[in-house]
Amino acid sequence: MNCTAAKPSHAFKKKDVVVLFLPETDARGLKMSLPGEFSYVGRKLDLSYFKGKKSEVVFFPFADRPAVILCGTGKAGDIDAESLRRSAAGAALLCGEKSISRIRVMVPDIKGIDPAVCLSSIAEGICLANYIFDRYKTSKNDNGRSRLSAAVFHSAARNAAAVLKKTAITSRNTLLCRDLINETSEKSDAEGIAREARALAKLPRVSCTVYGKKEIEKMKMGLLLAVNRGSKRPPRLVVLSYRGDPRSKKHFALVGKGITFDSGGINLKPSGHIEDMRTDMAGAAAALYALKSAAELKLNKNIYAVLPLTENMLSSDSYRPGDVFTAYDGTTVEIGNTDAEGRLILADALAFTVKRLRPACIVDIATLTGACLVTFGELVAGYLTTDDELGRLLEDAAAATGDLIWRLPIFKDYEDNLKSDIADICNISSEKNAGTIMGGIFLKNFVKNSKWAHIDIAGTARYSKQRGYRPKNATGFGVRLLLEALINWK
Repeated sequence: MNCTAAKPSHAFKKKDVVVLFLPETDARGLKMSLPGEFSYVGRKLDLSYFKGKKSEVVFFPFADRPAVILCGTGKAGDIDAESLRRSAAGAALLCGEKSISRIRVMVPDIKGIDPAVCLSSIAEGICLANYIFDRYKTSKNDNGRSRLSAAVFHSAARNAAAVLKKTAITSRNTLLCRDLINETSEKSDAEGIAREARALAKLPRVSCTVYGKKEIEKMKMGLLLAVNRGSKRPPRLVVLSYRGDPRSKKHFALVGKGITFDSGGINLKPSGHIEDMRTDMAGAAAALYALKSAAELKLNKNIYAVLPLTENMLSSDSYRPGDVFTAYDGTTVEIGNTDAEGRLILADALAFTVKRLRPACIVDIATLTGACLVTFGELVAGYLTTDDELGRLLEDAAAATGDLIWRLPIFKDYEDNLKSDIADICNISSEKNAGTIMGGIFLKNFVKNSKWAHIDIAGTARYSKQRGYRPKNATGFGVRLLLEALINWK
């Protein structure tokens, strides 16, 4: 979708469709809230039927004037960036239903909110809601929706063009992340994702190294190789580097889980759970497109993205419960459950990142545990960290982007639950409780003393239904969260 900025004052044409944002109030208050050039809306319509409640959206076509979409923003004291995104998403979804392809958006002045934040939030809501995954539909009208092709934003923000440029980049990459996750595992396999990563090397200051199976064997990544044993498709380890500040040696590392299809292995997933397991690489996709966004925004930061990639399949050569494998850093791991595979490939990738790349801090992101979905539902990601400052950075980024996270504890007593009788540690807890925490505790063994955070997006990476600007299926959760953290990292 093409997004452009314009000044608030503009001569609108009859054929225009204009989006207006109004707060929750009575009919008289709504009329007073209308911009002067749209006073005809109050004269021609009975606004008592529109309350201005949060995310309330109505469409009014006029024969002799521009058509108007009214979006409620809720009570004045409750308006924030996230509520504006959701209100704007309602307008985009309505346009899709009405086959409206072009709109003009009047960005409101809201007391206590920076005009640039109003603009970016509304633009994000529209861009992110303007998404359909229909590449396998022979009839593109099957889903009853169309896409917006253009939006002009009328804003008082001084740097409106720059704000829209950033919003367009982050939104576009979030949509690309959704595409990669929604794609079939036949195409988004280890080599398919590696191919997407190699393409980023065309961007200035970005380099990409892809390690194949022989190189992974040479590096003795026993855990990644163990998970891959049941698949005919070889594993890959992708290392992307963006050097936005060549004068500095300080790097921020993103590590994303890339299980391209998760059958569960010997501990086979049942029907009702296995069907969506092509999305188990959502962490790798989020890390990939966060780095791409940073490069396209030309951030003055140095960033790595490390992506361990493989299927977890079932065959006569699959790894088995009770087996013991040696990780990249020499730690021996007993396999308690073959469906706890994501932490295994992340363990090798984290150990590699610590030893070979030596970043200042590490954030891994993964669809790691069903327990996280049970705990938080689809709305919030759980996270653990060894560093309070890194935790604050991520929480501030979550508040700014609406990609919500909640911190879980790391207590030393949890470590006893990963003890193994025959190896250094086991990949699951002996007590079968605190699943999300135990997944993080396992990973902590491989980051040594690094500043590190683990984000579990098992619930947030994929939605069971549309929620505002996030669609059913892949959401792209994490791209904007990680990018915002990178922007504010010092």
